[in-house]
Amino acid sequence: MSATTTHALTVRLPDPVYKAARRLAKREGISINRLVADAIGERARAATIKRLQSAYDVLADDAEAADVEPLMGMQIEALLDG
Repeated sequence: MSATTTHALTVRLPDPVYKAARRLAKREGISINRLVADAIGERARAATIKRLQSAYDVLADDAEAADVEPLMGMQIEALLDG
């Protein structure tokens, strides 16, 4: 099993957002760090799904005219982003 590389990041949050994050993390029994990492991960996955859906929409509209090369690149990128 390989070790996961981590990076430090400073984030500035408005006080109400920070307090909400602190309360949510406490309720879920996780650190604010974990909460932020999970939220960013979910947002990244949602963006990947949106990109793939857009690519498939292009194919669905006109499969004959669609240039599939960029779509393949999007799929590969989405898969590698995990």
